Amino acid sequence: MTNQSGLTTNLQKLGSTLGRFTPLIGIFLFAVALYFVHREIEQYHWWQIKQALMNIAPLRLGLALVFTLCSYAVLSYYDWLALEYANERLMYGKVALVSFLSYAISNNVGHAMISGGSMRYRLYNGWNIKNSSVARVLLFLSLTYFLGATFLLLVTYAFNPTQLTITDKLPRETILLLAVVSGVVLAGWWAAVLFWRGEINVRGFSLTLPTPTLALRQMLTGALDILIASLVLYVPLSQQIDLPYPVFLSLFLLAQLTGLISQVPGGIGIFEGSFLFLMEDRFPSSQVLAALICYRVVYYLVPLLLAALLLVVYELRASRWLRTPPMRSAYSVIERSIPQVFSLLLLLAGAILLFSGATPALQERMHWLRFFLPLPLLEFSHLMGSVAGLLLLFLSRAVRNRIDAAYFGSIAMLCVGIVASLAKGFDYEEALILIAMLAAFLPTKRHFYRKSALLQFDLSGEWLLLIGMILLAWVWLGFFSYQHVEYSQDLWWQFSFHSDASRFLRSLFALIFIVLIFIVYRLLTHVPAALTLPSAEELERARVLVRRANDTPAHLALMGDKYLLWSDSGNSFLMFGITRKFWIVMGDPVGDAQEHADLVWKLRELSDQHAARLAFYQVGTQDLPLYLDLGLALTKLGEEARVDLTTFGLEGKQRSKLRHSFNKVQRDAAQFEIIPAAAVGAVLDDLYHVSTQWMAHKKSKEKSFSLGGFKRDYLQRCDVAVVRIEGRIVAFANLWMLDSKNELSIDLMRYDIGAPNGVMEYLTLSVMLWGKGEGYQWFNLGMAPLSGLEQHRLAPLWHKLGNTVFRFGAEFYNFEGLFNYKDKFDPVWRPRYLASPPGLSIASVLFAVTKLISGGVRGVFRK
Repeated sequence: MTNQSGLTTNLQKLGSTLGRFTPLIGIFLFAVALYFVHREIEQYHWWQIKQALMNIAPLRLGLALVFTLCSYAVLSYYDWLALEYANERLMYGKVALVSFLSYAISNNVGHAMISGGSMRYRLYNGWNIKNSSVARVLLFLSLTYFLGATFLLLVTYAFNPTQLTITDKLPRETILLLAVVSGVVLAGWWAAVLFWRGEINVRGFSLTLPTPTLALRQMLTGALDILIASLVLYVPLSQQIDLPYPVFLSLFLLAQLTGLISQVPGGIGIFEGSFLFLMEDRFPSSQVLAALICYRVVYYLVPLLLAALLLVVYELRASRWLRTPPMRSAYSVIERSIPQVFSLLLLLAGAILLFSGATPALQERMHWLRFFLPLPLLEFSHLMGSVAGLLLLFLSRAVRNRIDAAYFGSIAMLCVGIVASLAKGFDYEEALILIAMLAAFLPTKRHFYRKSALLQFDLSGEWLLLIGMILLAWVWLGFFSYQHVEYSQDLWWQFSFHSDASRFLRSLFALIFIVLIFIVYRLLTHVPAALTLPSAEELERARVLVRRANDTPAHLALMGDKYLLWSDSGNSFLMFGITRKFWIVMGDPVGDAQEHADLVWKLRELSDQHAARLAFYQVGTQDLPLYLDLGLALTKLGEEARVDLTTFGLEGKQRSKLRHSFNKVQRDAAQFEIIPAAAVGAVLDDLYHVSTQWMAHKKSKEKSFSLGGFKRDYLQRCDVAVVRIEGRIVAFANLWMLDSKNELSIDLMRYDIGAPNGVMEYLTLSVMLWGKGEGYQWFNLGMAPLSGLEQHRLAPLWHKLGNTVFRFGAEFYNFEGLFNYKDKFDPVWRPRYLASPPGLSIASVLFAVTKLISGGVRGVFRK
């Protein structure tokens, strides 16, 4: 057991270390791909590649667009089949909408399980598709492409075994090995589909294999998608070179799989480099590269622009037709993808400005421009265009996270880019693209509401990888474009209308300087804030918000054992505890619901500064989409019991046992009393005496975090319910009360060892009856851990394990007994979740929570 635990810990450390180096690995692979691209085309001039692009016939471009449309239609059938596999149903129009938006983003960003997965979680949840079903959809989608690719590799070899050796880069033996591996994989898959009837556990999910009919449709759909997508490249390529389609398909598949395995966003550079490498010395590389550029634009960027157009139509909503119920439903889904799509468009806008500044201007336009524009203004415009491009790369990430300052900053940089494009070489095509992006972006202001300083904003590893790749490609493109210009020191100081190389060098120096200044600034100022537990003044501020909360567990903030993070306005906060690896938030944010998203992301940035991972314990359903946006996985912990006090009473046969218990204690001369918070100080010594006797009798220690403990300051912030016998306090519980009287609850419950049997049940019933008389609507009995977990045979592994512990784990903790005790009050049950990093981390998070509750590792093994 110890060895297994150590292995798990080491695997987690290895995964965390590799995760930190992922951007560097991706940039390295991209640099290797650029090297191969450069080696293939170094003998060509920039204008030759541009001419090859211009020579692609409009008809072939139109056909490529048609095939792109068909490919995305087939991709929507991926989702349709996946939903069928997950036993979920939606109208095809909704499925197509989710599929198109998800693939338009994930095809460009890469990491389809993350980028496309988070998008599908948000969109499908909007139509009440369960999270477990979405997880099955994602696994099915990934498998669909893989099956289609292996099937096509096997087919292309079977029908053309000799033609595959057209390139000496991959000998026949290598191709044969790939074909054999593909055959073994497919044979194993179909053997499992036809003969395996059991379940497969994948990261806590119990999965069944698809039926043979569904599996056949899955494989053929994947193959059809790849065939159509390959035609998007083959149509412009076949105009330039004579290459049989079966041979091309084999090379296309190998390059696609290389790009997929690299995990570089969109496979950009890796796919192109691999394809050029496989085609080396066979055909003119300039023509092949021109077809690859056309493929990248048509298949990847055009769908992204169409997704942006959908969002613009949504924002304008001018037509009554768009306000019909079906369209409102569809566009409510579209609304959630607006920041993601526009962040990619701004990334594209930045790349356009940078790449434009790295390539020579059209000489005829420069000749015309010199009559209208002073040279210093042209030089300044070229520099500002590159600077605006760089800043748009960084702003795009802040736009993705809905930062309000990023909205205005992006508008400013787009305007600078438009003016610079016209002034540095009259690049009106580039300016029109930026104008279209600006016009689409302007109506989206309401989506950017989070407050954050842009210079303090943290970039994710994914985004650093994207920015690094674009900057690396910009540097390479500049040196490639001017490789035939002889370098000299004088180039830095040449100023003329035709000194494009000099302008590129000066822009290169300026951007390197800006990036270095930014890095130095972050190193000097990016110091994690010191964490301090709340002061008495802070706890008093929190008490005011706690009384206005929707749920009584917010009172746990008043314990003072958790850190509080406040919103900028001070109208909301969240409470959290820290361990070496994790920051655990107790419950949902408290206060203004409009500030919850800002607050959660603020804590996410703060935890990242301390190299800690974030999790949320015992959260409800209202903020679940927000936790999914953080990339967290949801695990059901149990259910919380709430009694409807408006209908509660001790009358009737159903409540006879409760009535008997209540009357029995009352006959022992028990007296119930509510002591206001202001008067609790006078009886604190009596309460302490009862508490110490109870702790000694139970041989227990005080708990914390999700449970209240005996702390004098804490108890004096709450009313306390007591039971007296002959004037002496024999039992007490502090009350959690809301000003709205929506909910009432009790926390710390202690009794004297000499108190009559059943005194705590008497105290609970007395509080409930008192609360009913005071006009409270609900009484919160707290959570019953592991209750309400799914018992279906296809339920996740966690649910099956939890149900087993619930039924047979009384030796460790009486989960079922606790549930039965609360259930006798006829409560309404509602779920409570853990939102934690996905994968193996859930066990570590639960252990971290246990340590916080028990006060450390030693406390875990004490009562």
